[in-house]
Parts: sequence; structure tokens; C-alpha cells
Amino acid sequence: MSSSETPRTSSEASLSQPENILAEWMQGGPGAMRQLQLFFEHAPIGLSWREVDDSGRPGRNIVNRRFCELIGLSPEEASNIENVRRITHPDDWTRQQELTAEIYAGKRDGFTLEKRYQRRDGSMVMCELTVVVLRDPASLRVTHHFAMLEDVSARHAAEQELRRSESRWRTYLKIASEILYAITPEGVYKFVSDAWTPKLGHEVGEVVGHPYPEFVHPEDVSMLKEFINETLELGVNPRGIEYRVRHKDGHWVWHATTGSAYTDRDGRRAFFGVGRDISIRRKAQEELKLALARREELEQIVNRSPSVVVLWLAEENWPVEYVSQSIHQFGYQPEDFTSRRLSFRGITHPDDRERVGAEVDAHASNGDREYSQEYRIVCGDGSVRWVDDHTVVRFDAAGNVTHHEGLITDITLRKDAEDRERALRERDLRLAGEVQHQLRPHVFPDIGEVEIEALSQASLHIGGDYYDVLPVDDRRWGFVIADVAGKGPAAALMMAACRATLRLCAAGEPSAARVVSRVNRALHGDMPRGMFISLFYGILDLDTNRLTYVRAGHEPAILLRTGGGAPELLSAGGLALGFDEGPVFDAMLEETVLDLAPGDLMALYTDGITEAANAAGEEFGRDRMLAALAGQESIPLARVVEKLNRYLRQFSALASRNDDRTLLLVRTR
Repeated sequence: MSSSETPRTSSEASLSQPENILAEWMQGGPGAMRQLQLFFEHAPIGLSWREVDDSGRPGRNIVNRRFCELIGLSPEEASNIENVRRITHPDDWTRQQELTAEIYAGKRDGFTLEKRYQRRDGSMVMCELTVVVLRDPASLRVTHHFAMLEDVSARHAAEQELRRSESRWRTYLKIASEILYAITPEGVYKFVSDAWTPKLGHEVGEVVGHPYPEFVHPEDVSMLKEFINETLELGVNPRGIEYRVRHKDGHWVWHATTGSAYTDRDGRRAFFGVGRDISIRRKAQEELKLALARREELEQIVNRSPSVVVLWLAEENWPVEYVSQSIHQFGYQPEDFTSRRLSFRGITHPDDRERVGAEVDAHASNGDREYSQEYRIVCGDGSVRWVDDHTVVRFDAAGNVTHHEGLITDITLRKDAEDRERALRERDLRLAGEVQHQLRPHVFPDIGEVEIEALSQASLHIGGDYYDVLPVDDRRWGFVIADVAGKGPAAALMMAACRATLRLCAAGEPSAARVVSRVNRALHGDMPRGMFISLFYGILDLDTNRLTYVRAGHEPAILLRTGGGAPELLSAGGLALGFDEGPVFDAMLEETVLDLAPGDLMALYTDGITEAANAAGEEFGRDRMLAALAGQESIPLARVVEKLNRYLRQFSALASRNDDRTLLLVRTR
């Protein structure tokens, strides 16, 4: 994310209009001032102004309601420009100060700048700030300083997404196995993708700017020309064609191409095509068709192949007209099928039969001339084998499907290898999950003054939630819960790093804020892009029952006082770990102290509990969690956790679980 400002050129000229209007309002008497006041209060954009005294010192910053909504400060807070500076990205504040200095030096009367503000909830808002000033006509000194603020986060996000889309498209052009090309209305290659070179040998520069007939087989030029003209007329051509393209070494390569029309920069209709090498498939098809026409040659060619060739009618149950002798490998004789005692659909595994049939019907409906499937067949001895079925479709003159020509290859060994690899991956994940499980406390330290219990459920084998109880010194104990943004191995590794760093920083340090600040600085450089850690950390002094805590972007802890009363949310401000290396993070982190009474219950939790959803999409929420925790003063925490877990499971029984769930309960005695 970067800031930008408009220099005083034609863009800055647009500032003269609000500047003149402001001057008229300021000099227009009570009526104009009332009009200015109404506009200021109800404007849809953020507005602020400061009066500048004779010595050039700006006064109190006066802001409207929309200004406060955008940056997340109250009018009282925003009146002090230092508070606005704290939530402004340091780079943007530096640039703003430079431009403001130019205004007061008389070099410009205004500027426009994109700025980033960090709200209390940790979110970042991108705004466009426009500043204009009024000057004393005689001395030209600045008398009033006005600012307009507009939320441009959505526009900024859209621009970023556009850049990402362009990057993905350029990457696709580089790595696509198909050849992408564009032909001008004059029949000249305007563009070909890099895939042309490894497929056909020519460098891109040897193709672009040349007429396409130079590269197409003379017998296929008229067919391709007709296809291009048809595509330009239709816009998108529903059919494809197959033709031969000259390789640089002189041999011909069969290509299949699809096409669509587009409008070039000159407003003309041009052709865009996607081609792929089908030489191997064309050769196999020609050999298969020739073999079917001459049965004896078919027997010699096909029966030597480890694959099975089968020709079946596009009718119910797929009756077979021909099957090669290699069907023996599956325990059948060709006569079992040609006599109609068995059908090919009949030996398809029952669990795959419906899916395979639906795919065959879909390909037929789409008019696909060939397709591939993987499924299981039941062999003559009852065993099950996996096969790859590459099928070519036959059509009659009316375009109706008549036959399917299948090339069936046994892929059981490959599937078994994939299953073994999958099992090994799952085993490794389970082992990693067990290691992670060992990192969490299972038996809490025997702290006589405190009762502790926890609930931890990962959505995958390994997760990104973390909780811990750790000694600070002889009479202080730390309680922590954290949630790494994301799931899987990356989140688990960051969780382990957070645990190790926190335990190292917590020893002997009574300030929760200093501990978390050190942890953030230690982890920031190693945090992957887009990942962050929310965390709640509290230190309990056993001698005074005083809790010192910080909340770094995490769910607020809940405090249930003994004897009833409204629940208290421990919601001190703070930014999640990983967003900022230090200055902004430290400035936003609030350390809070409160006193606990015997029997007070503190609940630390991750959003996987409150955001657990039922089948209707309704979230479990904080209120349901409070209902499960309330009134439990005399019940052991293990039973409280059991009750809440049962309630949560019943609530979300019919919905999939997408997030880790962690709860840490601490009750003073």
C-alpha cells in the first residue's frame, strides 16, 4: 500500500473551487456561516478545520461526525492533532508534514494525499485527504486550514485486485501449456504466447508479424480461414477444428484450436485462439479407426497393447460391440461382452456407476468428442481394479452420439501409490498434531489460589490456537490464549514459535505489555505475509489477586464476578502481532489492571467457539457461551467445560467445523 499526492498542476486547480467557496462562507455573515455549519455537520465526507493565529500556530482541530467515523476517534480525541498522528501510518504522516510545510512556506495552497489510518479494532482504512488553506489577502499568511477526508478503501482494494488479476493472467501466459495467439483482420499473427517455442520450435519474434498461412499446412489453410471468419461473425465459436502446423524443423504437428472474437485497439474485430498439440491423440485415433475397419489388423495391434480397447453402443447399460483380447487381464473373455451376457456398465464398481454414467451423459450433452474418466471395475474373480478410460465419441450425420470408443488402462498401481502417499501425509500430520498436542499443558501447575481448566479442539490434525499457563516468578503466574490467522502446518509452526518466544520473554517480567511487545518484535520478521496472531495475556499476582493484562487484537476475555452481576468484557485496545514491528503496535497496546475477588471466573477463548455455526448458519455467539458459564460458582471447572462443550457440539452438530476451538477458564479461590 502506498501513498500518493497530487502536485499543483491541473489536478490541484480543482482545489480552487472549495477554496473560493470556503472564503465566501467565512466572509458571508451569519447566514453563510449557518450554511457552512449545516454542511460541516451533515457532509457525507470527513471535514476538519483549524484556525491559525497571527504567529502561524494552528489551533484546536474541529472535526465533523463523518471524520470521526472514518478514523475511529471521538471528536474530543480528534481535536488533538497528536491523536490523529498516532493512528496515521508513519510514512503517510511524514509526507503530509512535508506537503503542509510547503503550504505554510507559500509554495502551494493545497494538496491531495492517500493516507492509512489504524483503527482501534486493528483494521486499516485507506482515505484520500485533501487540504486547502485560506490566506490573509494583505500578508498572505495562512488564516484557516481545512481538510476533507474520503474513504477510498474499496477503490484501493479493487485496484490491488486488478493488479493481482493482471499478474495472474501474465503468469498464465508464461506457463500455460496451450498456445494462445491473436490474429489481426489481415490474417497476421499479432501475438503468440511463449508456449509456441517449446511446442513448435520458432521463437516468438519469428512468428509475430507474419501471416498465419506461412505456418499452416496448405491443405488446411482454407479450413482454418473459414473457421476464423465464422468465429469473427459469431463472436464465440462453439466448435473447434483440427489442423496441421509447421514445426521449425519442417515436420507437421496436429493442433486442435478453439476461437473467439475480440475488439482490438482500433475497434476492429480480431481473432483470439487457444491451440493444443493433439498429435499423439490423432495418431492413436487414426490407428484405432484403421484397426476397426480391418478387424484382423485390429487384433494384431490392439491385443498386443496392455490397454483394453472397447467399443460400446450409446444405449442403456452400454452394450459392447467389440472388446480386445487384453480384457483377459481383468478375468473376462471378449465373448462375455459381445454375447451381451455382460455389459461394460455392469462391471463398473457399484459405488462409481452412478457418477460415471452421469459424466458420460454430460459429455454427450455437451457434444464433447473425447474425454477421460477414472473409476473402478470389478474383475472376474471379484477383485477391484482402478482404470483410466480415455473415450472418443462417434456421431452420426445428424450429430447424435452412436458409439463410445474407450481405451481402458489399468492404473491400480498408481492409485495404490497415491493412497500410500496420502496415508503417509496423514500419518505425518497426525504425528505433527501429537507433537503440537504435547506443547499444550495437559496437567496444570498446582496453584493453590487458582483453579484452571481448558478445552482445545483443532479443526484439522494441527491447528493455530494456543493456550498456556506459565510461571512469571514465585508469586505471579501468566495466562495466555492466542489464535494464529490460518490453519494447517504454517499456523502450527507460528503457534510453536509464539509459545517458545512468550515463555522466554515472560520469565521474571511483571509487565504484560512489555512481554507482548518483545514477543511481537521477535516474531514480526519471521511472520509470513498475510499472517498475524491475536493474543490475550494476563499476569495474576497471587498475593494481591491483581490481574495485569493486555489484549493484542484478540477476543475480549470475559470476567464473571462471584455473586452474579453483569459480565465484564476485558477489552483493552491493541493490535494483533505481526502487523507492525514496533512503534504503532506499542502505541496501541493498552495495559490494564483490575482486582479479582475469590470465586471470580475469567474465560479466555478463541473465535472458533463464538463463531461456531449450526446448519442454518447461525453463530453460537458470546451470549450462549455466557449462558453455559453463568451460575457455576460451586461447580468444578472440569464439569463447566464439559457442559459448555456438550452444548456447543449439540448446537453445531449438523454443520462442518472450519476453525479451531479453544477455551481457558481461570477461577480464583
